[in-house]
Amino acid sequence: SVPSHPQEHPALVRIVNAFRSSIPPDPPGDGPPRRARRLQVFGAGPDWLQVTWTTLGPGPVTFRCGEHRVETDPDGGPGAVTLTGLDPGTVHDIELSGPGIVGSSIGIRGRTSARPPGELLTRIATVSDVHLGSRTTGYLHTITEIPEPPVTHTVRCLRTAVDEATRWGAEHLVVKGDLVDRSDREHWATAGRVLGDVPIPVSVLPGNHETSKVCEIDAHLGAAEVGLHLVRGHTIVDHRGVRILLFETARPGTDVGRIDSDLAEIVIAGAAGAEGAVFVGLHHQLMRPPVPTYLPPGIPRGQSRRFLDALAEANPRSIVSSGHTHRHRRYEHGPVTVTEVGSTKDFPGTWAGYEFYEGGVVQAVRRMEEPSVIRWTEHTRRAALGIWGLWAPGPFDSRCFSRMW
Repeated sequence: SVPSHPQEHPALVRIVNAFRSSIPPDPPGDGPPRRARRLQVFGAGPDWLQVTWTTLGPGPVTFRCGEHRVETDPDGGPGAVTLTGLDPGTVHDIELSGPGIVGSSIGIRGRTSARPPGELLTRIATVSDVHLGSRTTGYLHTITEIPEPPVTHTVRCLRTAVDEATRWGAEHLVVKGDLVDRSDREHWATAGRVLGDVPIPVSVLPGNHETSKVCEIDAHLGAAEVGLHLVRGHTIVDHRGVRILLFETARPGTDVGRIDSDLAEIVIAGAAGAEGAVFVGLHHQLMRPPVPTYLPPGIPRGQSRRFLDALAEANPRSIVSSGHTHRHRRYEHGPVTVTEVGSTKDFPGTWAGYEFYEGGVVQAVRRMEEPSVIRWTEHTRRAALGIWGLWAPGPFDSRCFSRMW
């Protein structure tokens, strides 16, 4: 079947945006402060909280959480700050004050994640659905940057995610498919430039965009030519306390994923032989309903359940994470935790970090904070007539949580 994902149509983009001179709109920069909108705690780890907003300022704002303090100077548009050094598993009151807010102060509340027992062993970071080469987003691909910047949003978003993840302390970066919007040498060259000098190992899974019928070259050839490791079949990587298991689910010419039975047996055997926890990365989501209830479709329910049943028996200390849907969701299949993590390139614009302890794992999803990136990703919340802004983030505890073994 032909892939269902829409392609970019330059004429349609020009028509829809004919009377727009700046996308995303420029923040006010000065003048009286605007009322804060969508001020929330978006992300959390054992010792940090990330606060994000759609509008705040302009003017200096101080964030206080107990004895911890962050000063920032928002420009009236979207932004984010991260408060660190907090106590784990605790509800924290955060107060905002300063010339950049309306009124004397604003208060919000957030809870840090519980810290699993034992020593912190390994940190892994993931990004999903980067789509290098694309210049638009939205259901009909009509949301674009005007004027066109010298560095596209997909490149800026990936660079920011990689920079934030490495500064956080990631020891391995997993790209869960759709690194490029289609497989051609130009897009792979871009991927090589962005990921070629990353100071930690990088593993890339093929997604449906790397294997679609509009591709010009074999994805494994394109990746190899720029020095990137694109998983063929499966890959096993051992870190302290965790085994990373990555395997292909993409099929040429279709968006629907599958789990090959022979490949599944290899992956399950790898999980059973792991000395510690297991992180399973794949592109397509493991679907729970018997028929697809949303787009894009993932791996059919029967294959998903058989795989998860076998994984739970082989190693109950397992977490499975996918991309493909550009959204954030989580469910439990017996002792196995299953998550979907959103895209770097569109709202809310995220990457995920996994901290593996002796006694459990913490998943933490963060919005990227670089100003030009968060202005773009915040603007894309209007996709699908604004429904995307409600659909993509998912519940807080789907993004950030702790699981004890």
